This record gives sequence, C-alpha cells and structure tokens, in this order.
Amino acid sequence: MTLPIPYSGAPAYNGPEVQIGDVRVDGTAIYTPVGVWPIQGSRWMVISQPVPMMTTAGWGIGLAVTSAILAVILAPFTCGLSLFLLLGLLFLTAKVQTMSGPMVVSVQSGPYHYLAQEFVYSTQHASEALQRVNFAQALATRY
Repeated sequence: MTLPIPYSGAPAYNGPEVQIGDVRVDGTAIYTPVGVWPIQGSRWMVISQPVPMMTTAGWGIGLAVTSAILAVILAPFTCGLSLFLLLGLLFLTAKVQTMSGPMVVSVQSGPYHYLAQEFVYSTQHASEALQRVNFAQALATRY
C-alpha cells in the first residue's frame, strides 16, 4: 500500500535564469562549478577578446566547385575550359567577415571570485552574450 504524496504547492520561483559560460544565474543566487553564491551585491566584468577574420564565403566555394564541374562536363562542346574556370575563380574572391574568440566574464560576490569563459563565433553571438551579462548585473542590483 502506498500513501499519497500531499500537494505542497508550486515550487518557489526565483526569477528568470540566464547561462553565461558555465555560470548559471537566477533571481537569488549565482551557481558556479565551485559553489553557490548570493547574487545580491555581485559585480560583473566582461573582457571580450574575439578576433575578426576574413574567410572565403561558403556560397562562393560551392559555386566555384559547380562551375569547375560544369567546365569538365561541357569541355567537349566548347572551345575550352577557360571561361568556366575563370568564372569559378571569380566566385572564390567572395569574402565574409566573421569573428571568433573567447569572452571572459569575471563575477565577484563578496569574497568569492570566478572567471567564466564563453567562446563567441559571430558578432550576433557576442552581443547576445553581453546582453546576458547585463541582465545578470541588473538582477544583482535589483535588491
């Protein structure tokens, strides 16, 4: 015979959660791999170190390969491969600017200090990660 478990109500809501690297933050505490700290009065600092890079566009590589295959297939019917191959080389000049690198977030709550690292791979991801840190700062100043 099993006894029914009494209803104890809804779990306490601690506010929204946000994840920054390996640090999780809710409305009352900061959860790090080292321990749980109070969020009240915590200080947050961001060191953003992504490196901008110029890479060949993926669509350019795809079109260059396609034009090379077309040049080989149509070689018996045309005067040569030169026009399709030159067109393929033209597609390879298409460049895209990307960024990648670490973003280090330092959090200090009382005597405790922790560095969390998040790897960013685009400008949108870097701004989204910075917004999460700003949200955690806003939670810290809420009380």
